[in-house]
Amino acid sequence: MIRTKLISILTAALAGLSVLLAVPGRTEAAQELPIPVAQYSKRPPVNETTRAQGKAMYDRSCALCHGVKGEGDGPAAVYLARDFAPRPRVFADGVFKFRSTPSGELPTDEDLFRTVTAGVRGFMPPFTGLGVADRWKIIYFVKGFFPGFENANPQPVPIVGYPKPMTPASAQRGYQVYQKLQCFACHGGGGRGDGGSAPTLRDDWGFLIAPADLTRPASFKNGDRPEDIYRTLVTGMNGSPMPSYEAFFEGNERDLWDLVNYILSLSQERRP
Repeated sequence: MIRTKLISILTAALAGLSVLLAVPGRTEAAQELPIPVAQYSKRPPVNETTRAQGKAMYDRSCALCHGVKGEGDGPAAVYLARDFAPRPRVFADGVFKFRSTPSGELPTDEDLFRTVTAGVRGFMPPFTGLGVADRWKIIYFVKGFFPGFENANPQPVPIVGYPKPMTPASAQRGYQVYQKLQCFACHGGGGRGDGGSAPTLRDDWGFLIAPADLTRPASFKNGDRPEDIYRTLVTGMNGSPMPSYEAFFEGNERDLWDLVNYILSLSQERRP
C-alpha cells in the first residue's frame, strides 16, 4: 500500500515537472506542430497498384463532389455552395488551403492525410471509416491530378514557441495585434465575420467567400486548437483572401500566440 502511494506521488511529481519544463515562453526553439490523426506506420508503398486502388475508392467516395478528373465539378458540387464558396477543392489546380507549408506552396502528404482524416467542418466529412492504408492510397491517386507534386518536396513552416496560458493580459495584447493587422476589416470588430470587406470577398475562382466567424471555433475549417490557429495564421489559406502572416511575426512569435489567445477569447461556445 505504502509502495503504491509512493509510486503515485512520484508519478505526479514527474508529470508536474514535465509541465513546468514545457511552460510557454521557456524555449523559443523551432518545432513542427503535431498532427492529431492516425499513425503513419501503416503507410503503404507508392506504386501503380496502390494508386489504382486509390482511384477505385476515390471514384466511390470523392468524385461525387470533387469530380472524376479532380476539377471540383462533381454532380453534388453545385448543391454544396452554389454561388458561394467554398466549393469542392479543384485538385487539378494544385491550390490547397489546409497546409503546414508556406503560402503558395503545395501541402505535405501528412497535410493531405490530416484533411482526409479530419474532414472540413461543415463541408467535407471525416473519412475515418476508411482504414489508414486506404486513406493513403486515395492521397496517392489525388496527387496525380496535379503534375507539380511529382518533384515537389514541401517543408512545413517552423513553429516557434508554445501556446500561452489564456490570461486577460495575453488576450489584451492579442487584441492590439488584431487591431494592428486590421483583422476587423474582414472578421469584424467582434470577430463575427461581418467586417466592412466581408460582403465583397471572393476566392481565386471568383466565388463569394465569407470570413470565418471567430466566435464559433467549432466551425473553424482548419481546426480550433491553438496550434491549428497558429498554423492558419502563418501559412494563410491558398486560393482565399486569407493571407500568410509568417513574415510579419518573424522574430515576434510571442505576439502571434497572444493573437491566438485573443481569437479564442471571442468564442461564444466555451463556458467558464
